[in-house]
Amino acid sequence: MTNSFFYSEDLPPVRLDKALARQLGFGVRRCRALIEAGHVLVDDRPCAKGALVRPGQHVLVSMPEDAAPTCHDVRLVTRNESFAALFKPGGLHTVAGRGASCLESCLPGLGLEAWELLNRLDHLTSGLVLAAGDQQSAAAYKTWQDAGQVRKWYLALARGVVQGLDSRERILDDKRRVVRVTTEEDEPLRWTRARAVCQVGDDTLLLVRILKGRRHQIRAHLAHAGHALIGDPVYGAGEPGGLYLHHWRLEMPGFEAAFLPDWPCVDHELVESLASDFDSDRDPPKFRILPSGEAKP
Repeated sequence: MTNSFFYSEDLPPVRLDKALARQLGFGVRRCRALIEAGHVLVDDRPCAKGALVRPGQHVLVSMPEDAAPTCHDVRLVTRNESFAALFKPGGLHTVAGRGASCLESCLPGLGLEAWELLNRLDHLTSGLVLAAGDQQSAAAYKTWQDAGQVRKWYLALARGVVQGLDSRERILDDKRRVVRVTTEEDEPLRWTRARAVCQVGDDTLLLVRILKGRRHQIRAHLAHAGHALIGDPVYGAGEPGGLYLHHWRLEMPGFEAAFLPDWPCVDHELVESLASDFDSDRDPPKFRILPSGEAKP
């Protein structure tokens, strides 16, 4: 499989490994391995991982079959006798039957053989997936979710300036690639609430809370409101670097888990503070992304 792109004229020169990470949505370490193995050409020539890629240059990546995320990229975040929270990287399917590798097939290697996954994330979405050790625990999760006692927190980078958003429109999921947002109000369990964490250039890092999601709920609601997520190839422009949507935190009776993404614009203390005061109105701090990729106020 090959991936070919021209480095944007709007971006400053950057190291080849970082340019690949931004374009492919992989970690820098994985991108360096591709470069060192000779799978990357810049203007038809091999380059070192630290070589600068300049605007307008053509980059060709010949990715081996094992370049996609695998079980080695999955992590067991926390567990007890009933539940386990797993980190799924973007680009890995959740369940079997949708690719050679999936999160479900990784369970035995994590000591979770015969455990059941309770939620799914889109192929491109990263973050927490919950598993149950037995049917009783799975039934308890469903009961809590139907009662609104399961809170799911996501981080999302959305196009444009967004102070806050409450989307109540019902989503029709008729198994098509693109779900439809209607004008009908859905039940409160299906609402999407988003609050600004900070401004990232011309875009906004959002903290999003849902209780019981529908397929593509956050992606569709934000795009319907005119703020598609960065990197969304279905509801947005599909910018390089992967989809900026991450299931950060899960809270339910007797169990919680959290796993932050390694995005440069995410400040742990700021996100935690906003989550604890989510329902209040406030102006977000102003952040910008520097060429080095570091977010500073």
